[in-house]
Parts: sequence; structure tokens; C-alpha cells
Amino acid sequence: MDRLLLILLLLFYSINTDAQRGFAFNRISTEDGIGLASNDVHCIYQDKKGFIWVGTANGLQRFDGSKFIHFSANGDPMPHTTVTQIIPADSNRLFLSLGNIHEFGLFDPVSFLYKKIPLQPKKEISPRANYSAWKDASGDIYLSVFKYGVMRYDKKQGAFVDDEHFNLPASWISSVRSFFDDTKKNQTWIATDSGLCIYNKATRQTWSRIFNPGKNPVLQNESIQEGVVKLFIDKKGRTWIINWPKAMHKSQLVCLDSTGTNSNTQDTAGISEGPAGYIEHKDIFETKTGGIWINGGGILYNYDLEQKRFNYIGSDADVTQIGITYETVYQVMDDKDGSIWIATNRGLYFTSAVTGTFSVINILFDNKKNPTEITDILELDNGDYWLTSWSYGVKSLDKYLRKIDNSIYNTPPPKSWTSEQKGNIKLTWALCQQKKDGKVWVGCNGGVLMLHDPKQQTTQYFMPPEFMGSTTRYITEDAMGAVWFGTQGGKIIKYEKEKFSEVQHFNTVVHKLFFDSRGMLWVATYESGLYALDASTGKMLQHFTAGEGPNKLFTNSGSDIEQLNDSIIVLAAGSLNFINKYTGTVRLLTYEEGLPSNSVLRLRTDGNGYLWIITSNGLCRYNPSNNRITSYGRRDGIVLAEKTNMADFQCREGYLIFGGSNAMIMFHPSAFSNTKPPPDVTITDFKIFNQYYPVDSMMMQDKIKLKNDQNSVSIYFASLSFMQRDKLTYYYKMEGLDEDWIKADKSMSVNYSQMPAGNYVFKVYCENLEGIRSPNVTQLHIYIKPPFWRTWWFLSVSLFVIALIIYVVHRLRVNKLLAVEKLRNHVARDLHDDMGSTLSTINILSSMAKSKMNSDSIKAGEYISKITDNSQRMMEAMDDIVWSIKPSNDSMQKIIARMREFATNVLEAKDIELDFSTDESLYDVKLNMQARRDLFLIFKEAVNNAAKYSKASKVEIKILPENKKLVLSVKDNGIGFDVNNADGNGLCNMQKRADNLLGKISIRSYEGEGAEVKLVIPVS
Repeated sequence: MDRLLLILLLLFYSINTDAQRGFAFNRISTEDGIGLASNDVHCIYQDKKGFIWVGTANGLQRFDGSKFIHFSANGDPMPHTTVTQIIPADSNRLFLSLGNIHEFGLFDPVSFLYKKIPLQPKKEISPRANYSAWKDASGDIYLSVFKYGVMRYDKKQGAFVDDEHFNLPASWISSVRSFFDDTKKNQTWIATDSGLCIYNKATRQTWSRIFNPGKNPVLQNESIQEGVVKLFIDKKGRTWIINWPKAMHKSQLVCLDSTGTNSNTQDTAGISEGPAGYIEHKDIFETKTGGIWINGGGILYNYDLEQKRFNYIGSDADVTQIGITYETVYQVMDDKDGSIWIATNRGLYFTSAVTGTFSVINILFDNKKNPTEITDILELDNGDYWLTSWSYGVKSLDKYLRKIDNSIYNTPPPKSWTSEQKGNIKLTWALCQQKKDGKVWVGCNGGVLMLHDPKQQTTQYFMPPEFMGSTTRYITEDAMGAVWFGTQGGKIIKYEKEKFSEVQHFNTVVHKLFFDSRGMLWVATYESGLYALDASTGKMLQHFTAGEGPNKLFTNSGSDIEQLNDSIIVLAAGSLNFINKYTGTVRLLTYEEGLPSNSVLRLRTDGNGYLWIITSNGLCRYNPSNNRITSYGRRDGIVLAEKTNMADFQCREGYLIFGGSNAMIMFHPSAFSNTKPPPDVTITDFKIFNQYYPVDSMMMQDKIKLKNDQNSVSIYFASLSFMQRDKLTYYYKMEGLDEDWIKADKSMSVNYSQMPAGNYVFKVYCENLEGIRSPNVTQLHIYIKPPFWRTWWFLSVSLFVIALIIYVVHRLRVNKLLAVEKLRNHVARDLHDDMGSTLSTINILSSMAKSKMNSDSIKAGEYISKITDNSQRMMEAMDDIVWSIKPSNDSMQKIIARMREFATNVLEAKDIELDFSTDESLYDVKLNMQARRDLFLIFKEAVNNAAKYSKASKVEIKILPENKKLVLSVKDNGIGFDVNNADGNGLCNMQKRADNLLGKISIRSYEGEGAEVKLVIPVS
């Protein structure tokens, strides 16, 4: 790691080492409430999308940075048991080793399909065998079975087979521990209890110490051939080996140079430090940047590239703010951002990629019991760092932050001073180095000053009367070389030309003196606000307080001052107070606007104009260009920042340092500057109502198709960068619903309820602190099907039905009009035929009667009688026509009643007995106008014939239903007639009318036996 990365220093009072590299670990456990199934985490893997897959004692889980998801597998049942290995297999599938039940399988994260892989050994495997899987560069997966041998995954058979692929020595095959693929030499290293082997892929030969035709120096090194557990070749070509020599009764780590001949003891420096009890080296891991990690039972080591040694990272049972606790470290992994993930039996840990360069300084001061307050920090011209403290005086570090001695106390204070005055030289508050000669001023308690010459290593002591015994709280130098002092008693004192002079007296504590770019002196005080002075005259130019009026401070007590630009002065007084020195306006930035706390303590601007802030809730950064506050904490490698509230300094190389109570943090702002775009946003989960659906398989389709009742969805998204996660701003839009981009909240999810049917496109992108967007806008196409009544086929059918109804209605209307027209024509024809001929006959008869009136009265009477008959017949015909077209006579009941009435009138006049029978069920039968008339006229003709010609004494009339038909029978007991020789218009008309009714009429009669007219017509 480069020194420009983050530097984290912590001052503790319990360890005696001068300096130790360390990491700020972030723990994820079952207690966090984000779904981790077990604190016993055995393995970790990051897929191509960026998801972290975790194998725990309770099964496989996926982590997206905010929550863990447990999968229920399709296909073969996947037991919720210990997952000991996760290896990327073919395509997107994951190879899983379920160690405690000796099961192996392939899991597809897209389809959730799990397929168990069977073993096909040539001989019996011991039930106590240990299994370890490994994948080579070509994608083949091997399984080493301790006390059995090596098996290879055959993709065609879908099983592990024993094909003796590596051709190991017979006595070695059962003790294979691990593999390493050397892609540069196209070789596979195999670690066994009996020694190392090399499988040459080109020649298919296996070399060992007993067969070494290539004279490989590592195989010739007998000291490392016993009990080999692990071999690893790093990017520098060094060979790292873990083995168990029987004589040592414990594992050891060996590092051979790139030639494989010499042991690099310097490279393994520090590896022997650690716990005194039993430990077990198990694995070696190299990060993408070349860092080396060693893990195993009871140990975790990291190779410090700066110090060129291993640092032991011990288990802290109490889990301090930056610590890690474990009995076993199963795996170490770095993600795409370079962050380190550690799987342990006490939870899952990760640490920032930028921690661990210079990280911990313990015992800078000899305070075994009491905390140390760092009150000021100074970088000298030679690169050393000086720190003032309360009780321990001035301490020094070299540029590598190693504790060194200084000569400030080589010169004793004046003998005339009292013991109390002499004791004040260790109660130090402030530092300032003069530009002209490099001498360093030290402000002490009780009005004591020291002026140290680093070159001469001499110290001058002052106790000026102008200070009146007051402690110096701050020292600074102006552009002209004059030194200014601010005191506990409220005085501003200037030192110029070897003379002290009082400039102002505020009667309160002076916390900070600051010269702006124009030479104006700003003074932050306790409970008296902020003052601006003319440095040349000491005249007060401006005074800002928390009193009344629009331009008031958040509080009157200011702890620090910085200049943001030519016009803006920033005061740390409760919140951030932005003061325009030209207009006198004050703008506040508070907790409500994103500040972590309304207790701002330290300020420092960096070379890019960003303002770095220490609050009671830690470190944050203010970006003037977008007015955005960004917090930094444990995830970023920053811990205990809230304690660094007493001092700050900007080094020549751009480093910022903050110090305080037992803590000091030092970092380069560029460590937090990311000029690369953040990763594209990933849709992590998709939920319909309250049920999760497999988003990966859904997104493989062109669009997600939902039913019309699945119209309430929740979409979860994240840019899978676990270090930048809290530093990204997300914007989303649902095309079809949202008109503009919407800023997402911290939940990184959005819910859409009761969405109308249609096509939608959900779009989302993210933006980092520098305003750089993710390269692409992530899109999710969604189609919500309409209800069936809004589908094209339903609308088509509906339109067809409507058109059909309109057509039917139209046809009915046309048919009705045609029926009316037909009726009119029929009535007109009847009137013309019946009435016209009858009236013509009456007219002729009346003329003839008139001509015979005087000459032949008898003949005239006959004519008049005929006129009477014709007019009577015409009236009856007219009555029949009117009755038939009258709507109220549509019912069968009215028809039968008229039939009964007609028959009674006609037959009684002839003294003929009438037997009329019917069935009430016929009352529901409906006949149209024409059918009604035809039925009645047939009936009428039959009755008239019986009355006129039958000479009967009795007539039986029956109107009855029979199988959805109406049967009309008119039967007399008269003289009868010969049907075959009968002739007359009446019978012909009856037949025609029966045909109009779609019925059948039959006339049965024999001479002397009466006659029967029977009509059968269909009815409904």
C-alpha cells in the first residue's frame, strides 16, 4: 500500500511497543439484525456482480451490503448445514462443499437450482476422511480426500471420479493436503504429508523429491518436505510454505526467494510473534495489491509492506472499537474495492483497504494509568512531528511515526524558578515554528514559554510579565514574522523584535488565533463570540455573537477557525458558522442540514478546498461546491475520531492530523477521493407485495411480466461497492409514472403501489462524492398485464358482440318494419278482396233493387235481403281484421275466449249443442298477429261449415297442447260429406292458412258419420 493511503494512529496506555500496524475491523454478526444465519462463518466469495456469498454453519447466504438472503433451492434439496467452501464453477454456478455431512453440489444463483454431485470412488472412503476442493486455471475441480486420494469432477458424468489424474507416488496419494496452480510454468503443486509434488501439465509427469528430473530446488530442499500443508507462490515469485515438522510439534511458515533456494527469514519476520499456546497455520492469501495474509487456528497475520515484517493481529475477547475476536480464522479475501473480508468462528469481519499502513502507535507517552491529552501538533522542517501534551511535555516522532527523543529539555529552566514554575514546562499547550530561523515556541502552563533551537539543541525559557502567569492556549505567526499568543486569561500578545506587547484583552479564554489571506486576525473565544482585528493596529473591526439579529452565531464559544475562500471564514462554534467578512452575513450549517453533530470541534481545509471537520460524532468532510456533508467512520478505517478534538495540523505533503484524548488520526485526503466512477447499480431484490422473487432469473427476460393483480412492487438496488456504499447518492425514475429523477433515501429501495397496467422502465444510477456518475443507467423493464376486459382479444370480441347486437337490433327493426308493411299490405289486400268485392256487390244489388222498386217489389226485396247479408258478412270480416291487429289480443287466452264466443253464437242460433274444451297451459302460448288471425279464420271456417252444412245436433271443439304443438279439433255428428269430391274456396283457404302457420290440417269425414277438421301447428 502506498503511504498516500489512510494512516490511522491510536494512542493506548497498555502496550509497550513503539509502533504497530493495525486495522480497524468492522464486525458483522447475528446480533446486527441484518440476517446473518450464524456467527460461525467458514467461507466467503464475491461474484462477478459484486455480491458477497457467505458459507455459514447454517447454510449459504448472499450479502448485498445491507442484508443477508437465505435461498431455498430448487432441484435437489440443499441442507441448511455448514458450507465450508464456495468455489466459482462453470457459467455462474457455485460449487459448494457441505463439510460436516460430506456433501458436494452445484448451486445456480439465477434459477436457485441445486444439484448434488455424487462420488464414484474406486474403493471405500473412511467416514472420518477430510475433504478439500480446489479449482485449477482451466476450470477443472478436484477433491482431495485425506486418507484416500484425489478425485476429479467429470462434467459429462456429473460426478467426482477417481481417474488417477496426477499419478502421485502410491504411498503419497492418501495424504494430499492442498494444491496450487502455477499458471506461468503450467504446473500444479501438490502438498502432501510426505512432501511436495509438481504435476507438469504438458508432459503429464509428476515430480517429487524422489523423482526430480528437472532438479527443482524446492523439491531438493529436504527441510521443507515433511508434513506440507500449503504451498503458495506470490506475485514476486517467492514460495511460501506451511508445513508440520514432527520435531517441532507445530506448524511453521517458510518463505523461499524467487529461485526457490534461499529461505527469506526477513520476509517471515514477526511470524513467530503471537499467542504462546497452540496455533495452526492453515492458509496463505495474497491481495490484489500484493499484501500477504496468514490465517488459521488462533492466528491472523498481515505482512506490512512498509516495515517489511508480519504483524500479529490478536483476538480481542472484548472486541474493542477496532479489534477482532476469533478462535479460528477460516478464510481471508479481498473484494473488488480492495477491502479485506475475514471469515471467523466469531462472525464476519471486513476492514478498509486503506487502513493498515501506519496504524497504531502505542505508548507515545509513559502514561500507564492516566489518559494523555494531545494539545497541539507541529511538523518541523526536518519532517519530525512534535506533539504537546498535558503532564508529559513535548514528545517527538520521526516521519515514519516512530517514537524518537528530542532535545527540548536538554537545557534546564532557570535555577531561580520555583518548583511549580519548573513543573509547568511539562504542562504544554501550543507549538509554533518560526519561519526565519526554525526555532520552536512552546506555550506552557502558568505563563511559561520555551523557545527551542533544533539546530543548536538549546532552549530558552520565558515568563513575560505581559502574560500575568496565564497559560498560553495558542501560538501563530503572521506574514511579517511576528509571533502572536492567545492566553487563558484573554490576552492577545505580540512578540516582535524580541519584545512582547499586549494587543487586546478580552477577559475570556482565547481558543484560536487565525490570520486570513488578507492579514486580518480572527480570534475565537469562550462565550464572547468571534472577533476580527486589524493586526497592524489591534483595532477591533468586527464582532459576531449568538445574540439577536439575523447574522448571529450558533453559540458564543468557538473552538477553531478556518478560511474557506477569500470571503468566507468558517467558525467551529456548535455548528458550522460561515461568515462573509465583507458583508457581515452569517450562514449556519447544522445537524438538520446533514452535519453529524451540532458540536463541531476542529476544522482544517485540504489542498482541494474541502473542509475536514471533527465533531462529537466523528470525522466528516464538507464539499463547498455542492454543500454536501460526508461522514467517515469505522467502515472507512476511521475510529475514535471524536476524541481527536484538541489539535489539528496540515503537513507539507498534504496529510491532515487531528489529535486529542489518547488518540490521533492522520490521513491524506486523497485516500477518500475517488476519481473512478462507482460501479453500476445492481437490482438486488424484487418484491411483489410482501413476497420476494428471484430477480436474477427475472432480469434474464426482456421484461418482467406481471399479472394485473401483481401491481404493487418494491425494488431494492445498490452499487455493490461495500466501502463506497455510504458515500453514494442514488437517483431513480420509473418511466411511465415519474416525470423527473428522484433522490433515493438511505433504504436504497422504492415502492410503487397500485400501478396501472402497461409498460414501465425503472431506471437508477448512483453518484459518488465527487459528483461522478456510474457509467451506465441500470434499467428494469416491467410489463403489467391489463385485466382481461382490457385485453385486445376481449375488446375485439366486445366490439364484435356490440356490432352483432347492433346488427340484430337493426334487423329486428327492419323485420318489424317489414312485418308492419306486410301487415298493411295484407290488411289492404283483405280489405280490397273482402270489402271491395262485398261493397261492389252491395252497390250492384242496391242499383238493381232501386230499378225494381216500382216494377217488381218482390225482386227488389230479394235484392235488399242480399244487401243485408253482404253488409253483415263485411262487418264480421272487418271485426276479424280489427281484432287480429289489436295488441291487447296477443294472448292465447283472448284468442280462445273469442273462439268460444264465436262458436257459441253461431251454433246456438242453429240449436246445435256445443262441447268446448281447452287447457289452461295454452294461455302462455304467444302467437303473432298473422298467426292469430289465420288460426281464428281456420277455426271460424270450420265452425261455420259445421253450422251450415252438417245438420248436426252436436259439435265438439278441442284446443289442447301436444308435444310443443297446438292441436285444434272441430268435430260434428252431422251427415258428413265426401272429402275427396268436396269443392269450395273455404277448404282451400283453410289449407293455405295452415301452411302459413307451418302446420298441418286434416279433414276426416264419411257420409252419415259426421266430420272432423284437425289442425296441428308448432308453438313455443
